[in-house]
Amino acid sequence: MTLIKPPTPAGISAAAELLRSGEIVAIPTETVYGLAANALDPAAIEKVFAAKGRPRDNPLIVHVSDLGMARGLELEIPELAEKLAENFWAEGSPFQGPLTMVLKRKTAPPQSGIIPTEVSCGLNTVAVRVPAHPAALAIIKACGFPLAAPSANISGSPSPTKAKHVYADLNGRIPLIIDGGDCDCGVESTVVMFDDGKIKILRPGAVTMEMLSEFGDVVIDDECSLRSPGTRHKHYSPKAEVIAVIAENKEVFSKYIGKTEFVIANPEAQTFFSKLREFDELGAERIFIRLPEPVGIGLALYNRIVRAAEFKIVKAENDKSK
Repeated sequence: MTLIKPPTPAGISAAAELLRSGEIVAIPTETVYGLAANALDPAAIEKVFAAKGRPRDNPLIVHVSDLGMARGLELEIPELAEKLAENFWAEGSPFQGPLTMVLKRKTAPPQSGIIPTEVSCGLNTVAVRVPAHPAALAIIKACGFPLAAPSANISGSPSPTKAKHVYADLNGRIPLIIDGGDCDCGVESTVVMFDDGKIKILRPGAVTMEMLSEFGDVVIDDECSLRSPGTRHKHYSPKAEVIAVIAENKEVFSKYIGKTEFVIANPEAQTFFSKLREFDELGAERIFIRLPEPVGIGLALYNRIVRAAEFKIVKAENDKSK
């Protein structure tokens, strides 16, 4: 059975002990719950892929306690990355946490350096971030090593934003869940990389294009998305069929509501994945979700909705939007 413990000193200590012994533990972050393993231990990394049923070509994000720990991973950290780290990774910064940076290895595989190739699925880059959740940071500091941590769910299902979501997916597959409450952001981190002095967004998240544009030129680069965790395969999907709907007015959704049909007319980042899971529990066969404007955090939601819908997008009947 999988145990659930609060993020007390005893809970943090129990999590760190398991991680030091090569086990995997579900931990809270400000984005979604992560399934953590010692990022320096290939055998522990294999347990993450096995527990999730995660494809072996989908790289993991390495979570560190601060920029100093990131500097010890034998990665190239360009000046622009240093600047973003100062503004988005530093403790106490207003947007601390939900930014992942894809950095080049100083030594290309197969001589991969300190981070095993299993973490990055053979790529010459490694995705790194500093989580903002106090429990996640406490566990990393107690371990003294970085943690590789994708979302703590069965691969492809809605991301977990509550401990009970993790338990529903992974009970019996992992030894421990640290229950840190509901996640503040509710969507995964923004993933970026750097090329020709530009910031390339590989996966939108809570750190928006508008925020990043204060520090340099920003582009969305789908061609590089293979380097980003969470972009290659079916993601975020409940058991029900999801249909993304273009609609100017939420009133047009009344026609969709039925016994096994549910609607999310005004999706919100913090509750989006939780709603998908809730509707599954209620026996939904179809979930119609209104697409938000793809600006600000709306871009991250738009991305999650169309991927949950496997890119099935329709225009609402009787809608007067152009």
